[in-house]
Amino acid sequence: VDGNGFVEIHNTGGAAADLSNIDLVAVNGGDGLEYDRVALTGSLAAGGYLALAIELQNGAPDGLALLDGTTLVDALSYEGAITAATIGGQTYNLVEGTALPASVEDSNTVAGSLIRNPNGKDTNDAAADWAFTTSVTREAANVLTPTRSICSMSASYCMPITS
Repeated sequence: VDGNGFVEIHNTGGAAADLSNIDLVAVNGGDGLEYDRVALTGSLAAGGYLALAIELQNGAPDGLALLDGTTLVDALSYEGAITAATIGGQTYNLVEGTALPASVEDSNTVAGSLIRNPNGKDTNDAAADWAFTTSVTREAANVLTPTRSICSMSASYCMPITS
């Protein structure tokens, strides 16, 4: 059973990041539509982490978008490719570079987290940047624990933003 889900934002920049115009949007890949949104507030210190409580759907595919107004800052499409997500009347491609491999999928049987590996890495290529770990590190640096490539939706998704 899923629960206690979160998405973690990490400021990889050297200065505080203003979050006042940032939204985290969850997208249902079945219809490409937004089903949940968290509006961020305040700021995030340089090198800081922010865990946002959100319960993500089970089903394939699904995705996350980090928006600054209408500008897509970061995205993750998992359990398949979402290339035409409709958010606020605009269409976004949630696949960065090469889609996340099918081997990194949601089994709902193994507790863990999809992480940027190494911590904060963002080359705009999902297949190169993301890995599954059984070490869930809420509001701390990601740690890769060697494991099978199976994901539980009680997981975190760490998306860096830079100031």
